[in-house]
Amino acid sequence: MLSFTAPRTPPWLVASLIVPRLYLSNLFTARDPAQLTELGVTHVLSVVEDAPNIPKDMGLRTLHVPIRDEVGVDILGYLDETTDWIKAALSENVSNTVLVHCLVGMSRSATVVCAYILATTNMTPSQSISFVASKRSVVSPNVGFRKQLEHSDSA
Repeated sequence: MLSFTAPRTPPWLVASLIVPRLYLSNLFTARDPAQLTELGVTHVLSVVEDAPNIPKDMGLRTLHVPIRDEVGVDILGYLDETTDWIKAALSENVSNTVLVHCLVGMSRSATVVCAYILATTNMTPSQSISFVASKRSVVSPNVGFRKQLEHSDSA
């Protein structure tokens, strides 16, 4: 007898809970009202070149960081702002939930989440990357972003 196994959703198509009330995801999730509602998202931080079409009728607070996922791109200049924004959202109300995304949830948004982890824990940059990757298997900040995380930790 043949058995049927339902196809598994690829990990990059699902939001990943990194720490309580902080998710890392892809663009698809950030634009899907059903997923945003299911996750209880109140704040969306977009780390993509062009401003995404986040659902306007949900009352979400948003921040857009317009950068490309390329080794030479300066993400460091945004990390204090993104970290402060995430901290403010989470401390403002215990029911707030933040979703950070880029296209896949692998490099740009992962770097932003790693910077937040660096600012709120005693982890080193490499430990923060390993920690975030343990929660979302596709996490892999590009080499330039990794170097900038190292610099942000020593600043």
